[in-house]
Amino acid sequence: LLVKQGATVQVVMTAAAERFITPVTMQALSGRTVYSSQWDAREPNNMPHINLGREADAIVIAPCSADFMARLVQGQSDELLSLMCLARPIERVPLLLAPAMNREMWAHPATQRNMAQLQRDGTTILGVGSGEQACGETGDGRMLEPAELVHDLIAFFQ
Repeated sequence: LLVKQGATVQVVMTAAAERFITPVTMQALSGRTVYSSQWDAREPNNMPHINLGREADAIVIAPCSADFMARLVQGQSDELLSLMCLARPIERVPLLLAPAMNREMWAHPATQRNMAQLQRDGTTILGVGSGEQACGETGDGRMLEPAELVHDLIAFFQ
């Protein structure tokens, strides 16, 4: 949907993301080669975590798991996406998260503390949806619908 709105979308996938959807699918949707390794030789200086972060207008992580949120709070960066988040020019490249998790995980005090800390650090949390979840339960914590995310992202940049 972002591409249809005229945005250039550079997809960066974690190993966990690749268990849900293939890089080929994301490449077809974005029209751009997908990155997934910090050791990607396509970058002339072999530093995609720096180059991609500097080229971006924003870094949007959708979906963003409770684990990834916790790793961001701690500054853990052992793969391309978390490295990009840490190496981005904070004053110029905002970080926006679209959390997605089970309702119990979302409500857990640790997740709520991590979300609050990320917001204090300048991260924008796009919110969560409520409804049926992948686990079969119903409640808060599911990722916003794609159209809602696009709406929120457009509003963020206006």
